[in-house]
Amino acid sequence: MKAIEVKNLRKLYPKKIPLPFRKVEWFEALKGISFTVKRGELFGLLGPNGAGKTTTIKILTTLLEPTSGEARVLGYDVVKEAREVRKRINLVAEGERTLYWRLTAYENLRYFASIYYVPKREAEERIEELLKMVGLWERRNDLVMNYSRGMKQRLAIAKALINDPEVLFLDEPTLGLDVQSAIFVRELVKRLVEEEGKTVLLTTHYMHEAEELCDRIAIIDHGRIIALDTPEGLKKLVKDETIVEVRVRNYPGDNPFGLAKVSEENGVTVLRGSLDEEDIPKLVEFLVRRNAKVLSVEVKEPTLEDVFIKLTGRGLRD
Repeated sequence: MKAIEVKNLRKLYPKKIPLPFRKVEWFEALKGISFTVKRGELFGLLGPNGAGKTTTIKILTTLLEPTSGEARVLGYDVVKEAREVRKRINLVAEGERTLYWRLTAYENLRYFASIYYVPKREAEERIEELLKMVGLWERRNDLVMNYSRGMKQRLAIAKALINDPEVLFLDEPTLGLDVQSAIFVRELVKRLVEEEGKTVLLTTHYMHEAEELCDRIAIIDHGRIIALDTPEGLKKLVKDETIVEVRVRNYPGDNPFGLAKVSEENGVTVLRGSLDEEDIPKLVEFLVRRNAKVLSVEVKEPTLEDVFIKLTGRGLRD
């Protein structure tokens, strides 16, 4: 039995609040996606903001009903058997407001343990184990409002493990964290899969995170899964291509060579994509003629970003 099975899942939202006598226009957030996740697998949904990642997780965790299609977690239908699904899963949602800030870390976990009917003695043992796992045991009596964002996220993961779930859902678990906290969270997630045998479905728009953590990755864009494979399998899509990264000031806004804008910071635009080596001087000439200042041109190893650019024609963060 698969841990997660998704078949032709669709979700529509009204573009505006429905009112009587007004035609409702619909936005299709998911357009018939299908995938499976094996037990003990760390599966990633990689895509830009608005691609449908969070909608997928909300449906799989019974927080949202699909418009059509079917989804099962551990064999249970997420709509018809939602109660059975909830007993066996947990979720680390995006954002910090999943904890009670005016309670201590210990009080938060004790409260959530009671919600899941964890016996008192077992709860005390589990709370200590989890707080030590996430490095917060020494700060267990501090109010959560005094925690850093990274500490709150570590506590949120501990909270999600309080019922010892078979399947753990992580929605952008390192979003907004400093480098050190993000590394801690990624190492913790790897340990949960490798040592605890958890099944994890993770959403992210960080390519390096998906590549480092995931056994398989589904790339999702505009509500469709456009590729699904192991990280190495996905990168084979661009293995024979020359990947060029160009850093430029005063970027004119487009280029005829198909390079995608992947970031822009402090006036410096980074372009990236597949380009024949003989076209590199032509690209530089094109940019200079339009009063752009080329800071660097480098040939890079292919990444998942390049796969996304090849499949969609734009950068992951566009």
